[in-house]
Amino acid sequence: MILVSVVALTLVWRFLPAGSPPIYDGQCIADPYETLGSSPAPKPASTTYPASSSFPAANVTTSETPPQAQILAEAGTFDNSTPVTVSITPVPPPAVKPPNGTIEGNVYRFSAVNAAGTELEPVSPSLAVFILLRGLTSFPEPTIDRFNGTSWMPITTLNSGCGNTFEVTSPLMGEFAAVKPGGGSATPPPSGGGIPAGAIIGALAVLLIIAVVVLFSLDRRRGAARGRGA
Repeated sequence: MILVSVVALTLVWRFLPAGSPPIYDGQCIADPYETLGSSPAPKPASTTYPASSSFPAANVTTSETPPQAQILAEAGTFDNSTPVTVSITPVPPPAVKPPNGTIEGNVYRFSAVNAAGTELEPVSPSLAVFILLRGLTSFPEPTIDRFNGTSWMPITTLNSGCGNTFEVTSPLMGEFAAVKPGGGSATPPPSGGGIPAGAIIGALAVLLIIAVVVLFSLDRRRGAARGRGA
């Protein structure tokens, strides 16, 4: 797999036009996870959308890097004939344990309320919302569960990239948490006899260095050949 990746990268660079800029991928810079009850404390988030004939697309995120919790909603998701406030709040975990593993990180409550008279009343989404949570690890990949007040319900979960961030689509608001399969600590288990991860990374680094050296050599040769032909 590593060799195939290196060969593919080499071929792309080899056939790029002369003088093409190098291709860089973004780096993931993730702050340490902030746990409820610790210092610094995890951040809540809240955005109020004014009354309108159509609810706008919404993106509410906590302020960590990357956000530890986030909700995305399409236009028209909530009835905002009155102002609607969409909130994310870290809360203590319920006494009930998930059936599929162990909660890692914080439980977050996702809510939407509108001002109906003098009371704040919950608003249910008319479209599914997208819930994103950071876990503590990507190995093994956690599942995001929703707590319905009495029990936890696992939801089909997708890896969303930077900082062990995962995503689900939910037709309901409520309390959500990343759940690590099984039990024990969130650290990866020791290798059971396969190739160590460190050796794989080292081999990949060496192969990439060799590929870069070869590419630079080919580029210089092409430049020299063009100079002689001028």
